[in-house]
Amino acid sequence: QQQTIAAGPFNNVRPVWPNVVTPTAQTCTGSLGTTNFPCFSGVRVFSRDYRNPRIYTTNVAFEQEIAPDWALYFDFTYSKGVFLTRFLNANRNAFFFPYLDETMVTSSVGKSLYRGFTTGIRKRFSKGFQLEANYVWSKDKDDDSNERDPFTDRSFDINNLQLDYSLSDRDIRHKFNLFAFFELPGKFQFAPRIQGRSAQPATPAVRTATNRNTLRKDNEFFTFDWQFSRVFDITETVQLIPQIEMFNTFNNDNLINSLSGAGNQNSLTAPSLFNFDGFLRQGVGDPRQLQLSVKLRF
Repeated sequence: QQQTIAAGPFNNVRPVWPNVVTPTAQTCTGSLGTTNFPCFSGVRVFSRDYRNPRIYTTNVAFEQEIAPDWALYFDFTYSKGVFLTRFLNANRNAFFFPYLDETMVTSSVGKSLYRGFTTGIRKRFSKGFQLEANYVWSKDKDDDSNERDPFTDRSFDINNLQLDYSLSDRDIRHKFNLFAFFELPGKFQFAPRIQGRSAQPATPAVRTATNRNTLRKDNEFFTFDWQFSRVFDITETVQLIPQIEMFNTFNNDNLINSLSGAGNQNSLTAPSLFNFDGFLRQGVGDPRQLQLSVKLRF
């Protein structure tokens, strides 16, 4: 409401401390009578039934040694969210016209469901090397992934919020991770790392009752990083370790698509303004990088 009034009766004049700006008195007359506020004032309120979000999580894991120092493991995670925050514009159908414009209600009617299955193999360090690799299949659903953006009502039909329940903006169906460490002859050490994941969902440019997040963006990710080093013993307790590291060895584009608005599948054209998921970047990801360093251990 303050923002709306500041652009209206304040006539875009902002108070400068210690002065005070008093708005010119205005009223609004409509079919229901006259109010003491200017027409099309903005209002933000909390629902009287608002409740704090609640998450119920269950995790089941199993690990079995299949050979000396080698273990196979499985993990299943189930996480259900209820009373999640949603920002709904109660006046999107101009019910309060002309008295009010945006009437944003902070409500707790959102819900989510995450299910993830992980399988992996782990080798403890022995005989000069260790290794761990895992694959994650997951499915993440909700009816609003917009909990960090208090400015937008993303519901399709405010009278039927069930139509919004589908894949979450955060849904990443496949993930793969691998890490290894090798002690080589001559006190050399080599540590490779692989990370990869599939793309996130996207909604077509024209939203319908059934097509939320039915497409995929172009922001799949893959990187191969490695570190090569050599240990020099200076004394019994002091070591000097020169090392070379390379990130994104194959120079994958790893496109970044920062927003989840309708029709936003292309990372090179996706806008990044007012993005609330913690990633303000867009376009191409980090290029191949080479890093040289020296570490002193004591």
